Amino acid sequence: MFSAPSLDFLLSPAGEAVLAWLRTQDLSDAQTLPLLAQLRRDLPPDLAGAALTLARLRQRASGKFSQAEAMFFTPDALEQASSEVVATWRARRFAEGGYARIADLGCGIGGDTLALAAIPGATVIGLDRDPLRLRLARANLHVYGRFAHFVCADLRDSLPLADVPAAFFDPARRDEGRRIFSVHDYVPPLDIIRGWPFAALAVKLSPGVSLDELRPYLATGAGLEFVSAGGELKEAILWSGELGFAGRRASRADTGESLPPTGAPPPPLSAPRAWLLEPDPAVIRAGLLGELAERLGVPLYRLDETIAYLTADVPVPSGWVRAWPVLDWLPFNVGRLRQALRTRGIRRATIKKRGSPLTPTEALRLLKLDGESDDTVIVLTQVEGQHSALICGRMLCMMKE
Repeated sequence: MFSAPSLDFLLSPAGEAVLAWLRTQDLSDAQTLPLLAQLRRDLPPDLAGAALTLARLRQRASGKFSQAEAMFFTPDALEQASSEVVATWRARRFAEGGYARIADLGCGIGGDTLALAAIPGATVIGLDRDPLRLRLARANLHVYGRFAHFVCADLRDSLPLADVPAAFFDPARRDEGRRIFSVHDYVPPLDIIRGWPFAALAVKLSPGVSLDELRPYLATGAGLEFVSAGGELKEAILWSGELGFAGRRASRADTGESLPPTGAPPPPLSAPRAWLLEPDPAVIRAGLLGELAERLGVPLYRLDETIAYLTADVPVPSGWVRAWPVLDWLPFNVGRLRQALRTRGIRRATIKKRGSPLTPTEALRLLKLDGESDDTVIVLTQVEGQHSALICGRMLCMMKE
């Protein structure tokens, strides 16, 4: 965490010059001592450390923010901050609702405030109990040329807001670097939203949030959206009030596509067919395998009641799934699988698993394979309740829909 004096320095022209120099340096851990030694020729130790920390955080943040090289972060705030693409995806629903005033509750370093402040005609108010993080948020909005009002307030007290119909709430899900998994342990706990007066509310949740813990909210009209980007599950969002909907939805923020709940039945069970399909993680988490089959418009089958792998007779070139040709499959047995691989001349392979007790590393060792290969993928999973192995070829190149 930065101190107020160190932040004063980093925001100053002298601090900007130091940070500009650090952008040209090797910031790897191996260079920590040489870099600090050089910085301390002109700076007190605390300022030198703060500058190096921020430079490294900016480097880490480049995958989340398009202007990360000029932004301000703390380690915990960066870890929890939504990526630019996800925050923009989420903000579009507030834009579609036409809300003139929107609150960002627990705004942190302003990652979500940035997206909300880009909504034409919207006034955004960011609240956080940490005055230093509010300074970081102001600086980050300045980087993007955007504006928001900021208020230092504890969300557990009466909210200092009037005539604000819509809000986004990002409760803290980390405590001293430790992840918090239960919504009852969030800071503040999720239950706090029950007393808030907003007509529309969105709450950012961990993607692995317990569905059982959310049942009271879903039963009263809230909807749950799972969001992925770049093939990775990023977050869950609880939408309530005017933005609520029935059931669960899967969305891909980077392509702007959503898969809504329709009540479609899950695909029937089948032994592996010509192709193995792995749905986007947002689809898996939302439990929308039937809806996915409807969207893709081809017959799909499940390998097992409890596993999200699908199989099909034809390749499915869609961004909603990854697909591999199935070369062979058999009930799992180390000796038989090893022999099947040798018969095919396979000495290297990538191991994937769902529902298998073996780790990929253990499987490689047991099968006496030399290492990973993109040409062959061995999938350890369940097929109608039986531990099985699928030998697959190179993954099909996906086509964006």
